[in-house]
Amino acid sequence: MTTGEASPRGMTRRRAETRRRVIEAAHDVFSEMGIRDAPVELICDRAGFTRGAFYSNFASKEELFLAVYEVRMRERTERLRTAVAEATAAVDPASADAVTRVLQEAGALFMESLTADETWYLLNVEFRAQALRQPELRAPTAAAERRFHDALTEILLDMLGRLDLRLTVEPESAVITIVRLYETMLERAILGELPDRADNRYVTQVLPRLLTALVAPGNG
Repeated sequence: MTTGEASPRGMTRRRAETRRRVIEAAHDVFSEMGIRDAPVELICDRAGFTRGAFYSNFASKEELFLAVYEVRMRERTERLRTAVAEATAAVDPASADAVTRVLQEAGALFMESLTADETWYLLNVEFRAQALRQPELRAPTAAAERRFHDALTEILLDMLGRLDLRLTVEPESAVITIVRLYETMLERAILGELPDRADNRYVTQVLPRLLTALVAPGNG
């Protein structure tokens, strides 16, 4: 199975545009129907191509979903990178609540509401279950997730560096903890355990407190 990268290197402009349109159409169809029930024909129809265009670019719907995942996560990390840069520029690094304020501002700019994230999260859960069952999907799935976590780690370390702080745990562990906590909040929202599904206390309270507990002064 090949990687799920949106536009592999060496690809012609025309083929890259075909892939882009198929990926965009797939995101919409997957969101509406789920991965398993999404017909390849419908994805192709939405993109304006034949099945041949699909199979000349992707070996399967699973490979196509990984390409959708790469695009979505790249968009998300770029929004987060911008939000963090803007937030850190607006605070005094020496202030006692700098980390909390930066995380609150960046979170407000970056984090979508739990309701808006629900469909995308459900698609990820569906795909992850398939990847766990099918050995051929495990390596490319792990690689795609690792690239996302690496990007988050880079952003996190850059933010802490601007605030003259350091992590007291391994960066990878911090990122996994933050991501898993967010996923838990989404699951609680989907299962109806949160009274207000648009509640953003995760962004304004829980996440800042968690990260504050994982950092120390940079000269420590």
